[in-house]
Amino acid sequence: MGSLLDNLNEQQREAVVHGEGPLLVSAGAGSGKTRVLTYRIAHLLASGAADSAEITAVTFTNKAAREMRERVEELLGRPLYGGFVGTFHRWALEVLRRWPRAAGLPDRFGIADTDDQRAMMLRALKDLELDPKELPPRMVLSRISGMVNRGTDREAFVDRATSSSDETIGRLWERYEKLKTVSAVVDFDDMLVRALRAVRKDTKVRDAVARRARFLLVDEFQDTNSLQMDLLTIILDGRGNITAVGDEDQSIYRWRGAELANILSFETFFPGAQVVALEENYRSTEPILTVAGGLIAANRGRRGKKLFTSREGGEAVRLHIAADERGEARWVADHIESKVGNSQLKEMAVLMRTNAQTRPFEEELTRRRVPYRVVGGLRFWQRAEIKDALAYLRLAVRPGDLLSFERVINVPARGIGAATIDVLRRAARDLGLNLPEAARQLPEGLSPRARLSLEKFFLVLDEAPGRREELAPGDFVGWLLEASGLFAMYEGEAEDRVARRENLQQLAAAVAEAAARGQGLEELLDSVALLEENEDQGAPGGVALMTLHSAKGLEFDVVFLAGLEDGLLPHANSRDEPEGLEEERRLAYVGMTRARKWLALTGARSRFLFGQRQPTRLSRFLDELPTEAVDDVSEPVASWSAQPGVGSEVRPRPTRSGGATPARRRGGPAPATVTDADGTGWRPGDRVRHQRFGSGVILACQGTGAQLKLVVFFDRAGRKTLVPTIARLEKV
Repeated sequence: MGSLLDNLNEQQREAVVHGEGPLLVSAGAGSGKTRVLTYRIAHLLASGAADSAEITAVTFTNKAAREMRERVEELLGRPLYGGFVGTFHRWALEVLRRWPRAAGLPDRFGIADTDDQRAMMLRALKDLELDPKELPPRMVLSRISGMVNRGTDREAFVDRATSSSDETIGRLWERYEKLKTVSAVVDFDDMLVRALRAVRKDTKVRDAVARRARFLLVDEFQDTNSLQMDLLTIILDGRGNITAVGDEDQSIYRWRGAELANILSFETFFPGAQVVALEENYRSTEPILTVAGGLIAANRGRRGKKLFTSREGGEAVRLHIAADERGEARWVADHIESKVGNSQLKEMAVLMRTNAQTRPFEEELTRRRVPYRVVGGLRFWQRAEIKDALAYLRLAVRPGDLLSFERVINVPARGIGAATIDVLRRAARDLGLNLPEAARQLPEGLSPRARLSLEKFFLVLDEAPGRREELAPGDFVGWLLEASGLFAMYEGEAEDRVARRENLQQLAAAVAEAAARGQGLEELLDSVALLEENEDQGAPGGVALMTLHSAKGLEFDVVFLAGLEDGLLPHANSRDEPEGLEEERRLAYVGMTRARKWLALTGARSRFLFGQRQPTRLSRFLDELPTEAVDDVSEPVASWSAQPGVGSEVRPRPTRSGGATPARRRGGPAPATVTDADGTGWRPGDRVRHQRFGSGVILACQGTGAQLKLVVFFDRAGRKTLVPTIARLEKV
């Protein structure tokens, strides 16, 4: 072990040789946390402090668990017999398999995988005569899982229900639980809930589990939720040998139920705990660490540590604010191509807050034939909601398009099922027409509901040509998304629904951009069809395009952190509450610390939003960066004044203290914000709230003074034009 310890720095060695009692290893990004975990397990075994059967190490993914076990066995030079290394769910399952009765389960029970869960929820929806198109099983299951992982049971949820939607979720939850009981299965959340029940109910079970976990090691401790923390504290009884390794600055899963307080209040849960901070970074250059550290220092919910590196040199972090998203994508692609000589494409990544932001980068890289892969999601044009919207657009252009008709005739759900389609197919055969033409005849045999649904469907398609004549291309797409009901399909604040709405908004932007380039709608649809036909499904060695959440745990030579604008990063759904804003800052920090050699921060001064070009506000996070490590290579502000929708008056970007940013820069003055020209206090980009319509964003201001009207796009209600004083709008 002496030679092994020589491979560790002073803080790592202190954590590895720690004896009895609770230990928190506050491990900064790239500081060797996995090394500390694996070396500590090896040291406990090699020194004789513990037997293999007394070691339990838990983490969050099978991949991480597998790598941990392999590294330990490599250090020991032998298999790790008897010790447990696995995920929280695998650990809980072992408890259930050994003591099913204590957990309230039959001796033989099955495990419901993801497909099984969806099938049971689909059955629950049908049993309650609810439409799975309006309440997708995946969305309902996600909602229930969120409640469970926050420690809320069904009865408590139902008691606190304040809306018919919550009451419906409660009924589905009850039915889903009954279906699991009848089928004698547990889902992934049940594993934790029932393991917790077993150790609470039976002291013999708790003592047996505690013996197997005499030395308990927990990876990614900042991601633990209430259930997992309860399981840990009950088994250890507040005085066990727990080694928790984590970084509060990388806690980015609050929406999954992760509790930041678990790591911040570790000494409260485990009195007398020793805390060791790992601050030496082995991944990134000094300028990258300086910028990332300056940003995260603005968070209050942290223990506080300052990363440093022994490596000398490193290029300054680049900041490039382009005129628009196309310019942002071009600049990124230019630098990807210029760096191919020093780094492989697979060692480069473009990171962004949402999947909807991939589109301009996909298009620019495709145009240049630069291989890329979308990590953790589908390419933009392959996403289901985009394909549905494209089908509606094709029907607006070519009403007889059979494939498009079949795709969206019941999207959103309008009661047109297999029986109705059979009636239409028979009518098409008898009349010698194709399916869309036969459907327009409203043939006999249709139910009254199906007949009414088809009439409404064709009313939208018949109105489309006139709307297309009178509206700008992007506005036409916006109208069609609303009139068809596609946008309303994704109402709500669930993460998946917000992402799909953003993707649909990006489609409107794509059509508007194409029109600005002189490309008609038919031509764009043809281009997309050809793009889908010829596209590589993701080049393994290509540039990675991914969200910041997907980038956690990865690292690259070259990183572009894109979309540094208020509303994107920080995201509009989180920027107006302190906890949400701090998590957004942690997301940006995670993105920055993925870079080994070179980091660029990019944004756009205007974007196509909701089919119109709108000015943006630069991210408030840019004001928090240490300017000495940032090289501003933004486009000159003067060149932006020609961009549609950008205000004519500009001023230097303010800092948090109100002064001008003295960043070292080339290419013009500081990035600017649009001033409020008429002094009313309203301007495009402002977030507002309405008592009935909820929260939204101002798209445009029409008129001045008493004649002022605001065009607002509400998250739930779509586009509205309002007089602010009458509508009683509140600025968020």
